[in-house]
Amino acid sequence: MFLKKNLWGLFFFFFWGTVFSQSEQLKILDRTFNDYAYVDFETSHIKEIVNPNERYSHVLNVENEYSMLLDSLTSEKKKSDKFILRILNINSTYSDYAPSFYGGALVFSSSRDVNRVSKAFDASNNQPFLDLYIASKRPDKQRIRKLKGKINSKFHESSPTFSEDGKTVYFTRNNYSNKKPKSNTEGKVLLKIYKASYYDGKWGGIEEVSFCSDEYSVAHPTLSPDGRFLYFASDMPGSLGKSDLYVVRIHKDGSFGAPENLGDQINTIERETFPYMSDSGKLFFASDGYLGFGGLDVYVAMPNECNNIEIYNLGEPINSLEDDFTFIVNEENKVGYFASNRKGGKGDDDIYGFKQLISFKEYHSRKPKTIQKLEKVIKLKKRTLEEITSM
Repeated sequence: MFLKKNLWGLFFFFFWGTVFSQSEQLKILDRTFNDYAYVDFETSHIKEIVNPNERYSHVLNVENEYSMLLDSLTSEKKKSDKFILRILNINSTYSDYAPSFYGGALVFSSSRDVNRVSKAFDASNNQPFLDLYIASKRPDKQRIRKLKGKINSKFHESSPTFSEDGKTVYFTRNNYSNKKPKSNTEGKVLLKIYKASYYDGKWGGIEEVSFCSDEYSVAHPTLSPDGRFLYFASDMPGSLGKSDLYVVRIHKDGSFGAPENLGDQINTIERETFPYMSDSGKLFFASDGYLGFGGLDVYVAMPNECNNIEIYNLGEPINSLEDDFTFIVNEENKVGYFASNRKGGKGDDDIYGFKQLISFKEYHSRKPKTIQKLEKVIKLKKRTLEEITSM
C-alpha cells in the first residue's frame, strides 16, 4: 500500500537527514475551498549553481539573507521558551498570509491593492482579491512589489512554492479559464493548483496541473526539498475529512503520478491544510482536527521513540486562540514565518516571523502546558466513564 511506503519513506528521511526533497476570510477560504493570492519577483536572488562548492556557498548566502531579511522586517520582538516571535512591518490593514521563501526574499499573498481602478472584490467577504507580493531588504518604496508577468489574475492567487533554481512556481488560484471563473455542478468556484515558469524577467506559461478537477478543490502546494514530490490539500473523493493532505510524485519529464492520501496518521475528519515540507524533511501543516488552542493550529509530524509518526502541536506563541496557519521554517538557520488572525494584528490576517530557540526533536518532551492539562482532563473523564460502565 502506497501510504505505508510513503510514511516509512518519511521515517527514512527523518533519520538519515536526506532531503525528502519542502478571521472569517480564512474560514470562508478553507472551509469552502474557494480562494486566494498574487506576487512580484526579484531576479537578483536567483543564481545558477554550477558545482557543489558554489552550491554550498549559495546555500550559506541565502540562509544569511533570510536572517538579515527577517531582521529588516521586524518592528518588535517577543520571546518565549521555544521561539522569539517577530512582529513584522510588512502587514497591511487587509489580509496578508501564505509566506514563502524565495532566494533571499519573502513572497506572500495579500489583498492590499485597493487603489487600482479595476480592482475586484470578493462578494463572500467584501475583501479585495488576493495577489502575490515579494518583500526584500530594499530600503525604498519598492521593497514590497507584485510579481511580474501573467501569474496574477483578477481572482485569487496564493500559496506559492518555488523550485530550488527559482524558475518554477506552483501556486493556488480560483478555477479560472479564458479570463472567466469556472463553477462546479453546484455553482461554486473552487481552487486549483497552477504551474508557472520564469523567463525574460517575468512569470508566464501558466498551466493547470493534471490532477485538478472542476468538482473538487486542489490547493496549497509545497515542494519537497529535492523537488520530486508535491504535497497539497484537497477535498477530493476518498478524503477522510473536510480536507486532507495528499502527495504526488513529479516525474523527470514534469508529468505527475497519481495523488495519494497521507492517511489517518496525518488526516482527521476535520481540516488538514496548508502543508509545508521543511529543508530537513519535516512535515508541518494546519489543522482543526487535533487537540489545540482554537481554530486552526500549526502541527509537525515527527517519528516518536517507537518510530511511529506522531503529531505535535507547536504551542505558543506560534498557536493562539484564533486561526494560525501557513507555517514555514528554514531549520538550518532557524528562521521562519506563519500567518494568524489573532487579536492585536494590523489587518484581517497578518504574517509573523520567528527565530527558533529549541530543536523540534525536543517537542517529544515539551508539549504545551495547556495541551497537557486538556489531555489529563480527557483521560480522567475517560477513566471515570469506564468505571461507571463497568459497575
